[in-house]
Amino acid sequence: MTIYNKKGDSLELTIRPARSDEAPQLIILLKKQYGTCYYDAMYDEEAVRHALETASLRVVVAELAEGGIIGIIGANSVNPFPGSLVFTMLVIDIRFRGFGLGKRLSRFLMDLIPPDAYTCIYGHIITLDALSQTTHYRFGYRMAGLLLNCYIYDREAEYMAGLPLPFKDSLMVACLPQRKMDAGTLYAASPHGVYIEAVYQELRVGYTLTIPGEVNPTAFRTGYTFHQDENHYYGELFVQEAGFDFSVILDRLLGQYAASGQTINAFVNLNDPACPYGVSVLEKQGFFFTGVQPLSGDYEYLILHYSRDLEVPFEQIAVIPEFLERFNYIQAQYKEARHVRKD
Repeated sequence: MTIYNKKGDSLELTIRPARSDEAPQLIILLKKQYGTCYYDAMYDEEAVRHALETASLRVVVAELAEGGIIGIIGANSVNPFPGSLVFTMLVIDIRFRGFGLGKRLSRFLMDLIPPDAYTCIYGHIITLDALSQTTHYRFGYRMAGLLLNCYIYDREAEYMAGLPLPFKDSLMVACLPQRKMDAGTLYAASPHGVYIEAVYQELRVGYTLTIPGEVNPTAFRTGYTFHQDENHYYGELFVQEAGFDFSVILDRLLGQYAASGQTINAFVNLNDPACPYGVSVLEKQGFFFTGVQPLSGDYEYLILHYSRDLEVPFEQIAVIPEFLERFNYIQAQYKEARHVRKD
């Protein structure tokens, strides 16, 4: 196909699924964009080759007519949100930006996804510019929250948005509903109910919102998992069921991992009647609300963020108008959490 940029320059290229033997080329382009700060498995040729062969990782490439891969996008079904698909790894060679390759790659990949194969499709979108957010929004994605300070651009990455490297950056959660069209009963913690309801109304899926008063857990033991990414000084805490021992568990985790520069995003099951209790335990430790990870397999998740001494650079986060009201709400939660910590 022939594509053009706004200057009238043309490119002859083909957009197609990646072959497993192209794993080395994908890694080279990934390193050019992200340095070595991306997920470890994506730098392992055998792991990438196997993922392509088994379709746990779907990758689409843009290849010049004379040869050479200049753009890639991937979708990963092996992720922390079982049943969902996460679009990831959109990389365009800097020499060929401005031709709308991101949109073309995204559309081609979306057309490859079997209908009703997943509960939803997520875009975890870079927050340094609004272009990707706008593209996702036009494809039907809706912005639901922020994953703050979750990875580090290292010194080997491209110079990003005029910011000196290294720096810690954030992602925006965008959701495109698929087969899961009812979120069930959501036990929202006050005062976040208005935000949560707005997300699910915009997604146009069924839900029942309950905002209980004071809630105590019924389970003694908390059902949870925790994953630590040592390269990025970042942890993810998933709370499927908040129990009486949650505060003890959280104290232990923070005592072990709350070092300088360490950040944690907590995902609390909104379908758990004890969700408000779990949120209150987290907020007492300095976590603050950053949105929703909706339609995630069997669960709906409320997201909270923690960083002991690392400020959140909200001024670096680009936001499309459709998400501005929620962004302002999240920023207000951050300011309130900082005020409480100082007191």
